[in-house]
Amino acid sequence: MSPTPQQIQAVKTNLANMQAFNDYMYTNGLARVENAYDLLTETDENNPGLTVILNVIEGGFWAAGSELGPAGNFFASFLSGMLSYWATDTPPSLTGQFVNFRTCFQETHIQVDKQLATYFQDVPKYWNTSFAYNGKTAALSDLATSSFPAETDPRFETMAEASIVAFDRALWTNMLTSKFVISYWRGTGIVAGNQNTPPEWIAPFYKNNPAYYITWWWHEKNGCGDTTGWMLAEKSVGRHASAFHDGALNADACAYLFQDSLPGIIINPKALFTREQVFAMNLPVEIATHSTPLVATVRANSIGYLRAMKEGKTLGILVATEGRAAVEKRVLAHADADPVFRHNLSMRPRQTLEQFLGVQIPELVSLNVVVEDSRTFGLVIPVQES
Repeated sequence: MSPTPQQIQAVKTNLANMQAFNDYMYTNGLARVENAYDLLTETDENNPGLTVILNVIEGGFWAAGSELGPAGNFFASFLSGMLSYWATDTPPSLTGQFVNFRTCFQETHIQVDKQLATYFQDVPKYWNTSFAYNGKTAALSDLATSSFPAETDPRFETMAEASIVAFDRALWTNMLTSKFVISYWRGTGIVAGNQNTPPEWIAPFYKNNPAYYITWWWHEKNGCGDTTGWMLAEKSVGRHASAFHDGALNADACAYLFQDSLPGIIINPKALFTREQVFAMNLPVEIATHSTPLVATVRANSIGYLRAMKEGKTLGILVATEGRAAVEKRVLAHADADPVFRHNLSMRPRQTLEQFLGVQIPELVSLNVVVEDSRTFGLVIPVQES
């Protein structure tokens, strides 16, 4: 049966509103793309591939459906399904090699507009065109009995907001899993405490270590030499960690990324994920180390260290100026007063001391910090003068 003029007009109205929604998603989505690259200090020099772009945009379209009930699910199926088909039946405009993410993203949204315009120009011809997505099938003819909100409809903004958040989450998930790693830090050991109260320093730990995630569980003493207390697992998200830098994401990126500090403690409800969600993503996991590499693998005079020498901000200059005893006293006093600092000294001594003292330590200098507990004893034997 051929559609009636009224049905054709209803479909055209919905197609025009869907085009407006696609344009809104492009403008606001592009801003999110630029924001992600800026915060993650990435350069947009490579195209991740059409499939990645389609998946990220599909995520945004699909989320819009939840705000409109059954009709929204239909629209989400139609728009998302149309894009999913392009992964195997790619329009000619998207078969070329794009130089970066932004260009491919732009061309994909342009193609959505073109495709909707094609349907708009000849509704009867495409009346039975349908797409399936997530177990739901939607046909162009269904647009005759549904109503996609116009930009002047408050539902449009509600739907667009949900869609942008979903798009942003899909974008960051892709960038994190494809470009970053999770560093697992060894050496935490058992921390004494009360079984009913996890270590109090964990919550303030995130203030200066926003890219980290600490989980904990209670351990009962089991045999001679063992001890009762909290077992901790510490991870960070970012670049590859080394003895000289933990590679962790910067504070601004973390503020945009993480909603919480401790589980259930929301510190930024507008952020994208909880820490548990981020560290459950399929990122490569590496064992981090704070040990200094072999002398042959490091540079004796890095540019940063030469600059620090010129500015008088090296550990050697500080010790010569204040005396070793005074420097050690300052470090010990701060470690005694600040459990977060004490913990960081045990996990990342070089980085922690450089930040606290405001100096650089030569790469060729091995650095060992022993944080004593009931099972650890530290002893320093000074260099003998010849």
